[in-house]
Amino acid sequence: MWVADKKNEWRDYSYGEYGSIKLIPDKKSYRPGETAHVLAMLNTDHADLLVTTELMTVMSARHIEAKGRAVIIDVPIEAQYAPNVYLNVSYVENNEMYSEDQLLVVPARERFLDLSIIPNKKEYRPRDSASYTILARNADGTPAAGAEVSIGIVDESIYSIASESAGNIRREFYGRRYNQVQTVMSLSFRFTGYSGDKPISIAERSNKPNYQLADFKNENALVDPTVRKDFKDTAFWKPDVITGSDGKATVKFKLPDNLTTWRATARAVTNDTRVGSTVEKVLARKDLILRIETPRFVTAGDTVTLSGIVHNYLKLDKQTQISLQVTGAQLVDNAKETVTIPSQGMHRVDWRVSAPQTGEMRLLAKALTDTESDAVEIAINVLPRGLKQTRGQSVTLSDDSATQEYSVDIPASSDGPSRLLRIEASPSVASTLFGALDYLTGYPYGCTEQTMSRFLPTVIVAQTLQDVKSASISDKNNINAKVQKGLDRLYAFQHSDGGWGWWKDDETDPFMTAYVVDGLTIAKGAGYQIEEYRVSQAHEKLKQMLDENKVYGDKPIDMESRAYMIYALTESGEADPKYLDDLFTRRSELQAYGRALLALTLHLKKDDSRARQVADEIERAAVATDIDVHWESRRRQMIDFSEVNDVEATALSLKALARINPQSLLLPKTARWLVSNRRNGYWWESTKQTAFAIYGLIDYLKVSHELSPDYTLEVYLNGEQIMNRHLTSVDVTQAQTLVIKRMGRDVGPINRLRVIKRGHGMLYFSTMLSYYTAEEVTAARSNAGLELTREYLRLRIDESGGKAAWKLEPLLGEVHSGDLVVVRLKLTGEKAQRLMIEDPIPAGCEQVESVSSINLDYTDHTWSDWYSAREFRDDRTVFFLNDFDGAITLQYAMRVQVPGDFRVNPARAELMYSPSVNANTSSARFSILDKK
Repeated sequence: MWVADKKNEWRDYSYGEYGSIKLIPDKKSYRPGETAHVLAMLNTDHADLLVTTELMTVMSARHIEAKGRAVIIDVPIEAQYAPNVYLNVSYVENNEMYSEDQLLVVPARERFLDLSIIPNKKEYRPRDSASYTILARNADGTPAAGAEVSIGIVDESIYSIASESAGNIRREFYGRRYNQVQTVMSLSFRFTGYSGDKPISIAERSNKPNYQLADFKNENALVDPTVRKDFKDTAFWKPDVITGSDGKATVKFKLPDNLTTWRATARAVTNDTRVGSTVEKVLARKDLILRIETPRFVTAGDTVTLSGIVHNYLKLDKQTQISLQVTGAQLVDNAKETVTIPSQGMHRVDWRVSAPQTGEMRLLAKALTDTESDAVEIAINVLPRGLKQTRGQSVTLSDDSATQEYSVDIPASSDGPSRLLRIEASPSVASTLFGALDYLTGYPYGCTEQTMSRFLPTVIVAQTLQDVKSASISDKNNINAKVQKGLDRLYAFQHSDGGWGWWKDDETDPFMTAYVVDGLTIAKGAGYQIEEYRVSQAHEKLKQMLDENKVYGDKPIDMESRAYMIYALTESGEADPKYLDDLFTRRSELQAYGRALLALTLHLKKDDSRARQVADEIERAAVATDIDVHWESRRRQMIDFSEVNDVEATALSLKALARINPQSLLLPKTARWLVSNRRNGYWWESTKQTAFAIYGLIDYLKVSHELSPDYTLEVYLNGEQIMNRHLTSVDVTQAQTLVIKRMGRDVGPINRLRVIKRGHGMLYFSTMLSYYTAEEVTAARSNAGLELTREYLRLRIDESGGKAAWKLEPLLGEVHSGDLVVVRLKLTGEKAQRLMIEDPIPAGCEQVESVSSINLDYTDHTWSDWYSAREFRDDRTVFFLNDFDGAITLQYAMRVQVPGDFRVNPARAELMYSPSVNANTSSARFSILDKK
């Protein structure tokens, strides 16, 4: 009961202190058709009240004259008020406005579906056929016919790693809405603003960790129904199950081999936007369970201790025969053991397994009793030992009758199973381009540049498929999915200032920002949906950097980067003419790289006269022979990947001439030089070089009229004919590439190749050979002044005194499962940019990011020097450095887990854009004992 009087003696404290109107509804929630009775307690007598219902706009308004200091306001509740509405009461007294809002809750009960999942059993065994009935009912209990239901059955353990990311569907559609209407009086006003160049930072962005989970379950088809080998995260998923007239729908599926709790999640929506969701759990179990404890991988030459753990949930003690069968490796200990396991008890058995060669080690473990048995089959990769080596050769044949012979040899001691010889023959430039996409999309790392160098060529190829009707590419490349994945990653890497650096959290880089804007603009032209505000933010940052002409402190932007920034702005329609005019005036300062970008920018502006003038200068600067043409360029200051930049400069020059002077006689010779200089057979030296080569060659493809081939091609490997094909214009139309691969021991130490071409047309021929050295002991090697060392230390954690602290000790004595070990990497050499260090870890160890609340990264300055990014992979740790000042010490920690004697491949450092500049440590041995 609420009482109000003229003296305000019964007013509560909060009302008197903070408000001039107090609104008190008679109920907590209402249904449509009801009337809410709201008591309004006022500060004055005889107030003229403006009473409104509000949400996105004013929904109703009326005038009420209050004779006393309290009045009851009746509010008819309408269906449109669901899930809530705001009652506002305002009045003016003595040039002061008094106003108050009151939330009225109108739950959208009739918009909710009552959803149920009814499994045919509450408990299953692996590979059982499961049947789930989905029942959807309306709020009044009637069947919800035609509801579209998505249902997924997922291993419950996944949610222990990452919680459900989807929100509550009821709350998302019909959760609380906020009042968008403000009531003000013209006699009062307010303003907000800031002084200086920047607004006050109200809240800092939260950098949530980006967890990357390894694939620890497979998608293999079911083979042997008696052996558990098909382990999946998701047992079943269907997004469009439709309920029938009875509100029911049934799905059927076969469970995989997981022993777990399966969580079924269903979400439903109808055509008139009634929504609902539910969760149901069932158990997949056995009474006798066998688990195998293994490392994620092993290295050739390792001896690992594998553990089999048997759980007996039967009611009786059971005599159990436990065995292990190994394929692809050698079992050192006895394969079988018979023990008695008590009811509700467990038993562990250990087997030592030696993996002498690269490949796959397959394990089949069994636990057999006279009542129930279990068997598990899993595969472990055996990685090659030593350093990986890659060599490539390219040749272009144009004569009507030509024979080319050369050797592709490797050391006889190299690892046989890991050898790969790839032979490619292409009758056109187009064919060589589509083949290079495989390298870019398969590159294992992903900074902004590497993401762009996958994204940009993929977009260009997609656009080419529209522009060049004769071009085609197989569906397996899944271009649309690759483009969308690239977009998502680029958006995630954008900085708060609108630009891009090499990583998420480093400084914004002029070249990289221009590179991304260029790519997004091309993607938009190819028909992909782009988030325009991201490009607008990047435009502002590019213009700011152009005006300031400073980056990384007071360092001026080099002319080549400046040319690319202006090109990217012009291409996307945002460039001030003053930037281009200044660049044209200073073009004598440009090298071939920047000069080509200047010509392309003038062409975009339809400034044909100046574009042709620069194109003529490009042609005069060409380095030409009777066979091919290229342009020389050297990198300066910021763009410090490597000094020689001929490939990218030639690609951009080719692009400019193809657009401005498509009749230029230099075009075919330039394309020939680019294709012939694929250092690694079917790709160029780096991701960026490969991307730009495709970038330039695509424009040549649009204007070129390569001779229709009509020749016979024969290829012999060590005297054996491995290719015999007659190539015609049909092969050019289909962008046909002939690829032959020889793998493993089919590649011998000595490989003699002979290529014979009979007939007219162009042949682009290349080989790529990769192998691992397989040395018993790999020696440390240095190159171009780089020197890398690796040291193992013991990590001690002291938690006494209420605060954890760490200290490092020499790794002396035995190493046991559960110990913490630190890897210390020291690199010295000349200053450089864009450097990568890969450090293989011992099998049986797992990297850790933190211990006892201590973050083991560069945030603790006593732990490690600064790095741009760090990645923990299954078999290695990778560091990336934007800038290397000549000396750095990096550390990371590992937890020792699986016992064994392990080989550790050398750590390796390289300049990412000059891979030939590299260094490696020696190989190592690492022995792990079981817990004490």
